[in-house]
Amino acid sequence: MNGEWPSVRSLAGYIRADLRANPRDPKAWLVLSSLRVCQAAMGRRENPRKISYPIIIVYRLLTEFLLGIELRPKTKVGPGLSIYHGFGLVVNDHCEFGSRVKLRNGVTIGNREEGGLVPSIGDDVEIGAGAIILGDISIGDRARIGAGAVVLRSVPSGVTVVGNPARPVSGNKVSISNASTGSNEGTNE
Repeated sequence: MNGEWPSVRSLAGYIRADLRANPRDPKAWLVLSSLRVCQAAMGRRENPRKISYPIIIVYRLLTEFLLGIELRPKTKVGPGLSIYHGFGLVVNDHCEFGSRVKLRNGVTIGNREEGGLVPSIGDDVEIGAGAIILGDISIGDRARIGAGAVVLRSVPSGVTVVGNPARPVSGNKVSISNASTGSNEGTNE
């Protein structure tokens, strides 16, 4: 399922993974089940089927205006997304998430300038409350973004970053300024 766009055939698998990732959270169940149904009805991320337009409108009214979660139907989201206290969540619709990503309240993920490129989030990534992730960057698998962190550079797999600007916490041997090259040179500034 990872990397695919939900279809009518894969819809049940996506919904099951999302429900398992959000035990005892009916708000997350409602948002994610509605997202998956909306995406399956769209058929394609670009140029959705016209029959899906009413479903898209109802989904956006429900999530954005009533629940305060801006996770648009064009956003490519792997199975098993967890949303903890999702109020204030804003995600650009061109973002792509891997599987089993965890998002908390007040997270913003998008571009740095209008029309700019957006982040790509790997598998098993945890993003803390109030974190901001902007620009044409990638967040590697199993990375952790601390609460309130402002991430403007790529984060390698398995690295935890905190602060403004985001930097690796003690124990990580990789500088996020070198993350795009995969270099292990750098400091724990």
